[in-house]
Amino acid sequence: MNDRGPIIRNASISSYIGAYVERQIRQKGAVRARVHSIFRNGFNLDCGDRLVFVGKSEEGLSAIGLALGSEAFELIRAALSVGDAVRISAFFAQSDKDLGLTLTCYTRPLVTTATLPAIRSVDLSIPHVSAEQLSRSGLSQRLEAAGVRERSGFALPPLSGLYEKFVDTPEGLAEETVRSLIGAGVGLTPSGDDFLQGMILFERITGSGTRLADLTMKLLERRSTTDISMAYYRALLGGYANTAWIELCEAIRSADEARTIEAIRRIQAYGATSGSDSLFGVLTFLKQANWRLLWEKES
Repeated sequence: MNDRGPIIRNASISSYIGAYVERQIRQKGAVRARVHSIFRNGFNLDCGDRLVFVGKSEEGLSAIGLALGSEAFELIRAALSVGDAVRISAFFAQSDKDLGLTLTCYTRPLVTTATLPAIRSVDLSIPHVSAEQLSRSGLSQRLEAAGVRERSGFALPPLSGLYEKFVDTPEGLAEETVRSLIGAGVGLTPSGDDFLQGMILFERITGSGTRLADLTMKLLERRSTTDISMAYYRALLGGYANTAWIELCEAIRSADEARTIEAIRRIQAYGATSGSDSLFGVLTFLKQANWRLLWEKES
């Protein structure tokens, strides 16, 4: 068995957890996982029935995630390899309201342990934006100015062809056109999934019903995609989003142009094209007359 390595104590001052993940951990008490994938600013843990993304700082908090302070994050990430076992154990320092976590990472040659008492919980529930607020924000124009299509995976074939088929379908959300986008493209979160998730997110944000969400959920029962995309679909369909999306909504609601532009920039920084793919989905949603009419009818 590995000897004990770094022990990081009382690292909760700058550590955060999304309510979606917190609820899962509180229910189970302890979660056994393996490192699924590692990136410069985070790593995914495969918990068997779902993924948890561990990043750093509140600004990088994912809908499926836990965010550690920079020092704790760097110590843990530096020792990790894909496939390493990790145990997340919950404890309560003073009351059942104060969640603490111990991360035990069975790294080689030494075990790395981080103790996070009273970790800060962040509500990442998707907020509502009114028609008036969205119209006043000029979001479509800002997304156009940010070049979200040009910087997305839809700028080139074959995704450009799938997109044209999607928007040109006379009956709108045809099952076959939505199915063609699930898992389409390369990467750990394919562009087609990111695009659909951007649309589903704004379907919910604007209160435009659940037509696309329901259809996508139905198709995912028979259509496969990557583990990471599936994890984000589950969180999104459950009503949760990443902090940058929450920030974008708050910027729109407050009519703050600088914050809106900065939130778009942060989202575009996700992955090679993932952020732009999602934002292109948002732009497409805003441009589609049938969704706009539905939204106006239901708002």
